[in-house]
Amino acid sequence: TLDYLAATAVSPDGQKASLWTVPGAAGSGEWQVVNIATGDDEARYTAQGARALPGGTVFREPQIDAWYVHDASRVLPLDEDARAAVGAKGTTLTAYRARVREAYGDKLPGSGYAKSGKAGGYGPGAAADTAGAPAPAP
Repeated sequence: TLDYLAATAVSPDGQKASLWTVPGAAGSGEWQVVNIATGDDEARYTAQGARALPGGTVFREPQIDAWYVHDASRVLPLDEDARAAVGAKGTTLTAYRARVREAYGDKLPGSGYAKSGKAGGYGPGAAADTAGAPAPAP
């Protein structure tokens, strides 16, 4: 699913930042900036993915900061973290999905991991279960 769209902004001294935008409320047609991230990873990896697999979709596996491009059948790595995960030549989409399921399947919403608050402590019942929660800041 689409999380956000990013555009690169460049300051007068040449520093780059990615502006993350999401659609506005109620289909207004307006977009709102929700994050500003240092660097231009989104633009660089999108361009690199278009060269590696024209028509593919670029995505990031945030848990390991790995960037990939995929089509209906294969996943290709775009950075060193991705190469470490799927190999230099990539993998099939089916094999990638199996790897992700193995790595993160026990951490999905509703899992014991999520219910214990380790997944960020957000969602239904999170406020009711404060056992093991850190003490409030002074």
